[in-house]
Amino acid sequence: MTRTTLVVVPVYGDLESLLRCVDGLVEHLDTDRHRVLLVNDCGPDADTIERALLDRTAGMPGFRYERNDHNLGFVGTCNRAVTELDAGADGEAVLLLNSDAVPTAGFLDAMLAVLDEDRTGVVTARSDNATIASIPHRLTNRGAARTEERTREVWSAIAPLLPASQVLPVAMGFCFLTRRELVTEHGLFDEAFAPGYGEENDYCLRIAAHGWLAKIANRALVLHAGGKSFSGNRNALRAAHQRLLESRYPFLPDAVAAYQRHGVTATERFADALVPSGATPRFAVDLRHVDDVAGWVAAVDAAFGPGFALEARLPAGTSAPAGWTVTPDAANPDDLVTAALLVDPSPAEVVAADRRALHLVVARTDAPAAPWSSRVHRTGADAIAGLVDDAADVVTARPDLTDAAERLRQRLAAPLADRSAALERRRAALLPLDLTAAEVAADSAADEVVRLRRELDDLRASRSFRTGQAIAKVAARLPGRR
Repeated sequence: MTRTTLVVVPVYGDLESLLRCVDGLVEHLDTDRHRVLLVNDCGPDADTIERALLDRTAGMPGFRYERNDHNLGFVGTCNRAVTELDAGADGEAVLLLNSDAVPTAGFLDAMLAVLDEDRTGVVTARSDNATIASIPHRLTNRGAARTEERTREVWSAIAPLLPASQVLPVAMGFCFLTRRELVTEHGLFDEAFAPGYGEENDYCLRIAAHGWLAKIANRALVLHAGGKSFSGNRNALRAAHQRLLESRYPFLPDAVAAYQRHGVTATERFADALVPSGATPRFAVDLRHVDDVAGWVAAVDAAFGPGFALEARLPAGTSAPAGWTVTPDAANPDDLVTAALLVDPSPAEVVAADRRALHLVVARTDAPAAPWSSRVHRTGADAIAGLVDDAADVVTARPDLTDAAERLRQRLAAPLADRSAALERRRAALLPLDLTAAEVAADSAADEVVRLRRELDDLRASRSFRTGQAIAKVAARLPGRR
């Protein structure tokens, strides 16, 4: 199905970002099929913006400019644009595009193709600044930022390796494509979320109750500055509207967390590590439970030191090896590393490494008849050895790690498509272990809450508690009590 599209751009401020958005539409939108509605929401520079917009779009077919009588906010402007200024017809699509978003080549065709998939109600695009839709999805450098250049580079490399679309809990509002017939049937944005933030999530979840899906179009890239066209206390507004969302849809935080855990593909999760950035690859080593720390450090240094930035988790009280970075246990870093070395790993250590490391190197100690008192038995490392070895990139035995280092370097030099496929196979193999660990952790947390509530109820039912309450009430009435 070939849909026509109404592209609505609410305009408030930040002229520079706005003109980049307009220029992107001029360059990449087929105005023989689609039309653009620019709506000035009467911000502080409304007149200046109006002159600039009219000048930029003068004589361009498919572009229309309107101005609100007064400021309506993002929610009100979108609703007015779609229901009053251009009611359109069923069968077409409506794209709500932030004025600080920059379209790239082919973005709308890719999004429309996904919108035409069965029961798809909303589609968003990949971006450099779109929370769960961002590329790179996670970063190898904790202090880095996603630049437009890096996002273009990584997206260009991995987009062909991703599925055309993925189902999301909710779509991102900066680039929000939906079906006109859904707006007609269910309305657009709830004014309870005025002037903005959270309205797109509410829309997605309202239509989801009728069987419609929110998806991401992996072949569409729309860059996004973020926050450039909105004034006021954004953080307070976000927090208030998030509370409103969660009161309506209590499952939403868990749904987003579940998507982050098992909805994201391994390729997008590790995109920043898959596509080399020029930085020295990071190699994480967990030596907290080995007997001979110095021996392992020497072996790792000899095999992996050249060409890798080594970092370790060490037993308490152990000095950092020369040239290594030490990661404190409490830090629990959530960034990515190129590879991780695990020694007789427990299930929990495998799950943590699978989430964080692009490549896994597993070392087996020479202990064929370990006693039941050993950590290998107590943590289940022996029980999952086969699963981990099948899923890992490299399996070796200490003390010689030279062959493991060479095999790792060969894997790093392999074609991107091969590395992506191997990563997805590993993720598929280890996902049941990851999901089980998450369920156990959730159950443990829930059990702890139940236990504490039971203790509190028992305390309240006790004679000493009731006696204490009575004494407190009498004491409160004594002269001089404040």
